[in-house]
Amino acid sequence: MQIVLFIVFIVALLASLNLFTLVLPRQFLLKRQNSKNAERQAFAAAHGWRFQPFAPELLTRYPCAPFTEHGDRRVAFGHLAGWVDGAWVTAFDFQRRTKRTSYGSIMFTDTNSVETVWTVRLPAPLGVVEVQRRLSFGQDTGLRTADPEFNRQHAVVGGDPDLAARLLTPRVTALLPQVSRSGFAIVGDELVVARDNVLTRTTVPELLEVARLLVALMRALPVQGAPSQQIPPQPRFQPHPQQVWAGSGEGHRPAGPAHW
Repeated sequence: MQIVLFIVFIVALLASLNLFTLVLPRQFLLKRQNSKNAERQAFAAAHGWRFQPFAPELLTRYPCAPFTEHGDRRVAFGHLAGWVDGAWVTAFDFQRRTKRTSYGSIMFTDTNSVETVWTVRLPAPLGVVEVQRRLSFGQDTGLRTADPEFNRQHAVVGGDPDLAARLLTPRVTALLPQVSRSGFAIVGDELVVARDNVLTRTTVPELLEVARLLVALMRALPVQGAPSQQIPPQPRFQPHPQQVWAGSGEGHRPAGPAHW
């Protein structure tokens, strides 16, 4: 009888432990997803933007951080797309599990990361390059700009180093820290930046504030041409059952670029 009670006690203890280490944190993540989606959907409907609650096609679209970093249970959600100061901008959140603690089949904790990602359409495709802030110093990465401190703190971690050298003008290196503390990537005709979003949610005003800075950074790049004023075509994918475009709708074109 005592052995049975002991086993029951252990099971109850593990169940209560999982309640605080797994169930409640996961409920918090889900609640935050729902809160962000509701806020962004309302904004999209009111301002003629496009909105998707979940966008799984974005998980494999960008070969750069944070998408190339370790983690599972990946989710892209709260996807907004629209005009900012005459440029086509998208923003969404990328969530992944970065660590789990378990013993055998018993899982004790999950550690999750959430980053908000912004992209802006470039005047023309440039190729692929990724410049990220370095976590440790001492190794020469070959990055050469007019700012020695920027060279010390950053590295070309992927793509074309020559492209990075052409793009990282003094104006660009001065603007970049205002947009992203980690760095940036260019994937074809998109400029991509991300920000950690650990304890708080990124509100719509914050999304728009960073979007304006990102557009300014895009216009500082030494790239010829002007952004297209046509709404980009829909991505080539089969819509997820939960995906909904709100606001402009399929095939709708706003009267002109929105300014925020």
